[in-house]
Amino acid sequence: MNYAVVDTGSNTIRMSVYKYENENLSELYTEAVFANLAGHIIDNRLSDDGIDVCCEAILHHRSKAKEFDAKFYVFATAAIRNAQNCEKIVEKVKEKTGINLEILSGLDEGELSFLGAVSDFPVTSGVMADVGGGSSEVILFSDGKPVAIQSVPIGSLKAYKTFVAGEMPTVEEVQMIKDEITKYLNSNEKFKNVSAESLCLVGGGVRAAKKLSELFLGREDLDVDSVKHMLALFVARPDTMEILERTTPKRKLTITPGLAIYSAIGEYFGANKIYLSDKGIKEGYAFKYLIH
Repeated sequence: MNYAVVDTGSNTIRMSVYKYENENLSELYTEAVFANLAGHIIDNRLSDDGIDVCCEAILHHRSKAKEFDAKFYVFATAAIRNAQNCEKIVEKVKEKTGINLEILSGLDEGELSFLGAVSDFPVTSGVMADVGGGSSEVILFSDGKPVAIQSVPIGSLKAYKTFVAGEMPTVEEVQMIKDEITKYLNSNEKFKNVSAESLCLVGGGVRAAKKLSELFLGREDLDVDSVKHMLALFVARPDTMEILERTTPKRKLTITPGLAIYSAIGEYFGANKIYLSDKGIKEGYAFKYLIH
């Protein structure tokens, strides 16, 4: 059986097509449409143009899914969940595409991201973070099971739009992002005074961060110290944006705020080791809701 799962996020609308056979889930195809829905949010409402962009991306993905004879499912996260006209968006998507757009809560996001990615990590205890464009889900886990989940309504794109005045954040703006993340982590009583040696990361910015670590630091791996080093380097170098334009053009504005979020979470829990996974919420969605 083939399944197509579409994650409608703040920055990208990404589809992965999976084949489930012999109790194994394998990815056959993946594609992202950089829709920038967050850029279409005006007065906390997704504009009609933004809804059209969303519908066009869904129709594009559905057409591709048909080539794989895959059952088609679409869910949405922070950009649509937090929009004041969320119900209208769901209605318009149904009207224009015939698709039922499922809205996931922040708790759903954290649970599904963990379920999809946990098998990739070489540790059974630590803290996991799924940093998207509009929100960051932080999951404390022990013995391979989630202990506490906190949905932070600040992702890399929202952090950029909220705190950064120019293209590249200043030292002060990086600290503002980190302080905001810390505020939300402090709101979860189960996080307080807890240490975690390992920070496990998923999300669209992870691959870009690894690529930049290789380029700027000559390291294939990431740890919290190297993230902090890159942050300081990016802010200090006047040619950083030019380099990001060449290497990670679609994430040139959001990668540094994303690094600030990784750094804040790592510092909060006293973590240093970082483990990465390309898997996450889409795989978790397939495991929990589609595979029986």
